[in-house]
Amino acid sequence: MLVLQRWSSARGPVARGVYCALRAFEGGSGPPNPRVILDGNPWTPAGALSSTGISFPRLSRSFAAAGTQGVPYDQLAVGVPKESFEGERRVALTPAGVAALKKAGFKEVLVESGAGAAANFSDADYEAAGAVMGSTGDAFGRDIVLKIRPPHEASEVPLLQQGARLISFLHPAQNKGLVDALAQKRVSALAMDCIPRTISRAQTFDALSSMANIAGYRAVIEAANHFGRFFTGQITAAGRVPPAKMLVIGGGVAGLSAIGTAKNMGAVVRVFDTRAAVAEQAKSLGAEFLTVNIEESGEGGGGYAKEMSKEFIEAEMKLFAEQAKDVDIIITTALIPGKRAPVLIKNHMVESMKPGSVTVDLAAEQGGNVETTVPGKVVQAGGVTCIGYTDLPSRLPTQSSTLFSNNISKFLLSMGPFTGHKGQFCIDHADEAVRGALVLEAGELRWPAPPVAPRAGAAGAGAAAAEKAAAEKAAAEQAASPEAVRTATLRSAAGAAVGLGAVVGLGALSPSPAFSSMLTKFGLASVCGYQTVWGVTPALHSPLMSVTNAISGLTAVGGMAVATGGLVPAGAAGGLA
Repeated sequence: MLVLQRWSSARGPVARGVYCALRAFEGGSGPPNPRVILDGNPWTPAGALSSTGISFPRLSRSFAAAGTQGVPYDQLAVGVPKESFEGERRVALTPAGVAALKKAGFKEVLVESGAGAAANFSDADYEAAGAVMGSTGDAFGRDIVLKIRPPHEASEVPLLQQGARLISFLHPAQNKGLVDALAQKRVSALAMDCIPRTISRAQTFDALSSMANIAGYRAVIEAANHFGRFFTGQITAAGRVPPAKMLVIGGGVAGLSAIGTAKNMGAVVRVFDTRAAVAEQAKSLGAEFLTVNIEESGEGGGGYAKEMSKEFIEAEMKLFAEQAKDVDIIITTALIPGKRAPVLIKNHMVESMKPGSVTVDLAAEQGGNVETTVPGKVVQAGGVTCIGYTDLPSRLPTQSSTLFSNNISKFLLSMGPFTGHKGQFCIDHADEAVRGALVLEAGELRWPAPPVAPRAGAAGAGAAAAEKAAAEKAAAEQAASPEAVRTATLRSAAGAAVGLGAVVGLGALSPSPAFSSMLTKFGLASVCGYQTVWGVTPALHSPLMSVTNAISGLTAVGGMAVATGGLVPAGAAGGLA
């Protein structure tokens, strides 16, 4: 808030003293809560600080109520307008999402008539879930507005009420004009695309991953639709059909989804990513991970890849040029947050591809990774089909609407209860997921969010790991000393001597050769079984292992019974059985 700036400019001991008094009243040590400076409050400090030259902005009570105090659900109405972007078929909230908000206690959920029709959700479905149907203006005029695409600056932003709350994709780095327009309406805007992806609890709100998963799947379907052959290889009476070869550039959520889909369809898949961690994930899906000769980490912040050095880019361009001549399909997914998508497949690479090949550019909306891509269209470039659709998730409208509705409804219902404001909507900066997504707060810019401080638990875990590594190193050094080697050798020799002596004694005291043979086999089987179970992590023990142990026990008892020569016990072994 502007209040924080006012406080930081306080001059003199009087101002600083009142500041400390107010913070003591609130029970905190950080910046003062905006509630303490409301006009008309019995202890407003405006008069007390008149001699210091500090001025306070006039804040309305409704504005303060949107802060950490929270607003009860039963005082808030939610609006869900129909998406106006051309070709958009998704809807921000499904009937199941409406039912969840109504169950939580929201006063009203108003859905624009026909908003879900393209996603196969009728108005009757919404009304059955408890929604009220209305017009575009009605939906935008509610306290909280839920959307998928950013609102149109000229036609939709003016419909928002002053001080409304908006939750949708916003892409603030690319839409500064839209952010300014929302600020003039004093809107509190939260961007679903800015929710931190590295926070465990925020993964259930991660709409970017949900949509990327669908986009990767649909990209393979679109490629198969335009590709003139099978994906899987076949040997038929008419001849052999080779499998399609696919190159996926980028091993994020969309890339991994494309890999899994293509492998299930029988294609040979190769993957390239600048992040080494992707290699294991790609291989687990059955894909071949490609590398270059330059070692450079591509790990960036927030789970994204970073921009690479000039030398690395030249090496990967050489790799792509070689692969383009061999593969049939190229799917690209490379994006850099807040910047234009990097061009990875040049014109000459497309020209070198075999006739009938296909490229699918999942970064088309941000400029494209393929130089021949035309956003929103399918074009031919020298016999190669170049797909540049920007609405791949929208081409599966029912599924994508369902997942997005789950993301946004759970995010909305977590704002407040997670920080102790049960049954209330609250933009609380203590909630890392909310703070990361917060772009505007009552018209004030809050984006980008400050970096998340490392947790004490994580620091403690790191220190514990370092101590464990040091202890292991010291133990290894001690074990390598001559005295330790001598002691270990003596113990091993003694154990072997005792074991051999036991075997010799067993042979001398055995009543028959058959008994000795079976007892020896039983002992060896016990050792093998023990080592097998002991070598498995306890977390992986399963009922199957329990059944296996039970069968082994029955086998052991049967062996003991046979060793006695009948069902009547004739010795210690028979009695034990």
